[in-house]
Amino acid sequence: MYYFEDTLEKGHKDELILPSSALMYDGVYIEKMIEGYRTLAVTGREMLSLDIETQNTQVGSIKLNQKLPARAIKVTYQLMGKNAQDVQKKYHRLMQLLYREKDVELRFKDELDYHYYGQYVTTDEVRGDTNNIIASFELLCNDPKKYSLLLSTDSQITTYLPYPVTPEKITVTIAKFGTLLIQNEDKAIKITSYNLSADDQVVFDFLKGKVFVNGIDQTFLLDLESDFENFQIREGQTVTCSNGQMLLSYREVQL
Repeated sequence: MYYFEDTLEKGHKDELILPSSALMYDGVYIEKMIEGYRTLAVTGREMLSLDIETQNTQVGSIKLNQKLPARAIKVTYQLMGKNAQDVQKKYHRLMQLLYREKDVELRFKDELDYHYYGQYVTTDEVRGDTNNIIASFELLCNDPKKYSLLLSTDSQITTYLPYPVTPEKITVTIAKFGTLLIQNEDKAIKITSYNLSADDQVVFDFLKGKVFVNGIDQTFLLDLESDFENFQIREGQTVTCSNGQMLLSYREVQL
């Protein structure tokens, strides 16, 4: 659990205002949008329990499967208003800020180098007899992992990566007329049935599942046996490019 501590550090004004575990929801601190709102505590960012399926045997059991469950993050907050009408207005505003139909980026002030993907799902019952409310709401992260800021390399993967990671993009500026091969140990991405030209920019966009050449979708140029859909990187590996200058963009993944 992350408890609020009212520090009086000198420096940027935000250091005096925002609690250490303040939530940045879709790029916005709620404290900055609603006067009288303050994060008190956050739970659910600690160790994640595993779902392990077993089958009993005569002695002990056999492990059949292991899954990572979704992550639930609970935010406890204080909301103060001048009167009942003011409190209701602030709750309308809070709902406007939190309601989304898709996952958004979730960051916390004490760990801004990492983020989760999730959205608001539920709230507990709020007392109606006070203008100084302490309550909580829950954020659901269907993907329980947290991701670092975007990292990049032109070849070697030296960053600590406890889990295999799919890159976000690989961008290659072609050096000479010819084909292209990107190799990572036993995985390869190939364009061999078409000759690229010098200075062409090829972008393998793993988030979109597409390949762009000079900004135009040319996914069909990929060789059928390419490992584009299951291309991952690990710490200590070296990714090579056969033709041009490569920049590989990725994020560290943690639980």
